[in-house]
Amino acid sequence: MFVLDSVQILAAVRRSLTNHVLPALDDDFARVQVVQTLKALEEVEDRLVNGDPSARSNEVVESGVRELADSLRGDSPDFAEKLDAAMAAVPDDGEPRERARRMGEALWPLVTSGAAPGSALLLALLQQEAIRILSEDNRWICPDAIASLT
Repeated sequence: MFVLDSVQILAAVRRSLTNHVLPALDDDFARVQVVQTLKALEEVEDRLVNGDPSARSNEVVESGVRELADSLRGDSPDFAEKLDAAMAAVPDDGEPRERARRMGEALWPLVTSGAAPGSALLLALLQQEAIRILSEDNRWICPDAIASLT
């Protein structure tokens, strides 16, 4: 009996679809669906290997907020304390997407407070991470599959 790990199983399914199924399809819509399935399999493999992207993003935000608070302690100690308090208020349990939502809810009032330079720096940190996430997510989008729906 062969024993394969999950990544090897996904790779085998991808090879089968790519080498045997895709070339045999004449229907354009069916071909697009197989291509999108291949993308989905790649995304699943990435999550198996690298973990939940939300967990990685949470780590980036948490680290960035800690660094920002530390950098502001001398000039804006009140804002630094608010950053510390906001992060301390976010429970460190549960699902990564829920934690991301809670962090956003805790940090957003500090962004909109207008406490310069802290709020502007916090906004820049959150925007930079949002742009990184969007660019990372774009690789899983299959434009042909989206176009096939219209």
